[in-house]
Amino acid sequence: MPWTWKLIQANCTGCGICADVCREEALFMPRNAAYPAPVPAKCTGCGTCVEECPFDAVELEEAEEVRRQSPHAGGKRAGDSP
Repeated sequence: MPWTWKLIQANCTGCGICADVCREEALFMPRNAAYPAPVPAKCTGCGTCVEECPFDAVELEEAEEVRRQSPHAGGKRAGDSP
């Protein structure tokens, strides 16, 4: 299931530790940026960024299933059996 990465800006110092420890490269610290940026498609929800942030500035939540968010959810798709 996909994960949603949330930054608590009031706690974030922009140190980049979360991006440094992310094995999946799901976070990166853009040059001259105040905060790290997520790459949601790469996040596996391992929680290393949450555990390693000394400022409690990162939260992870399971995202709702993509199918539930689709406007075609529940409908037939090409290739489905009749």
